[in-house]
Amino acid sequence: MQRGRPGRFVQGRVTDGSSPVTELVSPQINQSAQQFSTKRWEITVVQNRIGRAVLAAAAAVAVSIAMVGCAPASESEQGEVELRFSWWGTDSRHELTNEALDLFEEKNPGITVVRDFGGFDGYIDKLLTQAAGNNSPDVFQLYEEVLREFASRGQLYDLNEATSQGLSLDGWDQGLLDTSTIDGSLSALQFGLTTQAFIFNTELFDQAGVSIPTEGWSWDDLATAAKKVSDGTDSGTFGVTDLSTGYQVFEVWANQNGESYLTDDGLGFSAGTLEDFWNYWADLRASGAATPGSLTSEYPTPFDAIIASKAASGFIFANQMAAVQSSIEAEIAVDRMPGESPEAGSYLRTAMNIAIGSKTEHPKEAAMLVDFLLNDPEAYAILGIDRGVPANPAVGDAATANVDDITAKGLTVIDGVREDGAAPPVPPKPGAGNVNALFAELAQEVQFDRMSIKDAVASFIERAEQELS
Repeated sequence: MQRGRPGRFVQGRVTDGSSPVTELVSPQINQSAQQFSTKRWEITVVQNRIGRAVLAAAAAVAVSIAMVGCAPASESEQGEVELRFSWWGTDSRHELTNEALDLFEEKNPGITVVRDFGGFDGYIDKLLTQAAGNNSPDVFQLYEEVLREFASRGQLYDLNEATSQGLSLDGWDQGLLDTSTIDGSLSALQFGLTTQAFIFNTELFDQAGVSIPTEGWSWDDLATAAKKVSDGTDSGTFGVTDLSTGYQVFEVWANQNGESYLTDDGLGFSAGTLEDFWNYWADLRASGAATPGSLTSEYPTPFDAIIASKAASGFIFANQMAAVQSSIEAEIAVDRMPGESPEAGSYLRTAMNIAIGSKTEHPKEAAMLVDFLLNDPEAYAILGIDRGVPANPAVGDAATANVDDITAKGLTVIDGVREDGAAPPVPPKPGAGNVNALFAELAQEVQFDRMSIKDAVASFIERAEQELS
């Protein structure tokens, strides 16, 4: 539905790229499910591209200077304020976001939102290029793995300042605010929250006569159930997707062992903990319970093989249930992550962030837009939980009022983790994106027996510490 004055669109097209947040992509998943991008599984390496960004920005600046004399008066010069808002996503996200922005413009005459959106591929490079040329969007979407990178380069406006310009933080959990505070500056806010979860193809479990695990299940329970499903279903079907390449899964494992994946200081786990994790998945591959390396690489995201009925269970982010369910006929069940430890290991994690560019010429109006997108029930009645569960509980009912049954199952998992009260980690140090990609790379070397687990762990720790130093 069109609302108010239509905003201007800049590069408003969906590319073949996909979106992260908890968000993994696959050619097997339909368009509505493309919000699952490989960023969340094998994260895009973006940390070392500033040089290219500066060169590209220099060319862009030269062109803009040459054109200054012939540029027409902008809407701002005519009394209008123009805000540029950049985000990545799918067709569905673009439609929802544009409808919400139309409502914002209707509520705020005199402000026009220029919408710059597309797929995830190249999104961060584009932001870096724009920042190097002092041409960042006024408001833009980010994800936590690169948040500290942008903050360290002075590209993010302190949202503490925005609280006097139209942004309200009433009702926000202080722990969440602390996780986005870098060197005393509130660098971004959570545009949505989610948590780690496990999904099951109920049809394959029923076929094998195996009960779906329930809350409180262990990693041993997973191994046993997966082996039974592999044995009780057609040849070529496995009980679980091999998740050894997933740093998000290892993150839960490390937490359950009283350690952390990444901390303020760098790596937060011992070599033995990672060895145990990779040995666990090696044992499942050897027993036939988990997908072999060849199949895992053919279906690279944690649920590609589930959608293809090649695996009966795997990892997901809890707010993404509907997208996977829409791609498979069998009913999907969901539960919390396995684990023997009293510590659940999961936590409410940032699906994605929203930030204001430090160079914005309209901080007040930018603060008003961020406030609307995060705190206005009418906005969330449109946006729903596409980007995750709202961080502000006051708008939670509006966002979840019309969810379907499968999405509600995921929300139950999120609610349980929220009740645990586990604090989310601080944004990782610059270089974390490269570390996440390295994790997947070395796990794959182990999958194909090209490297021993002990050697892979040693290599990961050495190279990861270099990235984070």
